[in-house]
Amino acid sequence: MRTIFNIITQGACLGLLALVVSGCNSLYYFPDQVDYVRPDKLKLSYQEHNLDEADGTRLNLWHIAPVAGKDRRAVVVHFHGNAQNMSAHFLFVAWLAKAGYDVVTFDYRGYGRSSGVPERAGLFRDGRAVLDWVRQAPELRGKDVIVFGQSLGGAVATVVVAEAPPGQVKVLAVESTFASYRDLAQVKLADVWLTWPFQVPLSYLISDEDSPVTYAPRLRLPFLSIHGTVDPVIPLAEGKALYDAVGSKDKEFWSLPGEGHTPAFAAEETQWQQPFIKFLCVHAGRC
Repeated sequence: MRTIFNIITQGACLGLLALVVSGCNSLYYFPDQVDYVRPDKLKLSYQEHNLDEADGTRLNLWHIAPVAGKDRRAVVVHFHGNAQNMSAHFLFVAWLAKAGYDVVTFDYRGYGRSSGVPERAGLFRDGRAVLDWVRQAPELRGKDVIVFGQSLGGAVATVVVAEAPPGQVKVLAVESTFASYRDLAQVKLADVWLTWPFQVPLSYLISDEDSPVTYAPRLRLPFLSIHGTVDPVIPLAEGKALYDAVGSKDKEFWSLPGEGHTPAFAAEETQWQQPFIKFLCVHAGRC
C-alpha cells in the first residue's frame, strides 16, 4: 500500500507540476498597462502612433526625436523585455536620443496600450510591422535602421531581423538574450527544488519552435551581444550560445563583469554608452 501511495503521490505532484508548467509558453510574458514615465518627462520630444496590423491588432509606439543638432542619420528600434511595458523600458534607450539617434520603441500586443494577447508568433508579427512602419515613415525615410533587443526582446528581434529583407536593418544588437526557449526553461526548473528532479521532462512542455538559435545562422549583418557575467535571469552561457550560432563574421561579444540583468544601460550614464555608439558608428548612421 505504501508503494502504491508513493506512486499516487508522485503522480499527483507530477500532474500538478505539469499543470503549472504547461502554461509556460505564455509565462514568458508579464505585461501591464501602467503608465510609468513618458519621454517629455526627460525633456525629449516624441510622437505617439498607433499601428493597425492585418490581424486586427493595434500596436502603440513612440518615435523619440534626436536632440536638435545631433542627428546621426540612424534610427534605433528598441525591442523591450518581457515585463511591464515600453513606458518603463524606454529608459534603457532614452540616452540614445540625447546622443543624436531617432529612437522608436513599441509595445507588443497585450502590453501597455497595444491590444491583443501576447504570444510568440504574434510578437514576431508585431516586430515586422514596426520595422515596416519605420521604413515608410516620412521623417525616418533614408536613415539607417539599427535594432536593439533586450532580454526577451533580443530573442524576438533575432527572428524578425533574420527574416527581414536584405539591407532593411544595418545592425542588430542584443543584451541579456537567450538562445533557446526550452533550454532557458530547463535552467529555471533546475533552480527550484520542487522541479529540479523533473527539469528535463518538464522542459519539453515548452515549445522550442522559432527559438533565436535556429535563426541566428541566417544573420549576415553586424551583430553585437552584451551579457553580464553573473546574470540572475538569463545565464551567460545562453547568451554565448546565441552568439556562437550567429552566421555573421562581423560580430562582437561583450562580457560585462558583475551581477545584473540588462546592466549595460541601466543607469543614466554608464561606461558602455560610448563603446556602443562607436560600434554603431562603424556600421551605421554615418557618424
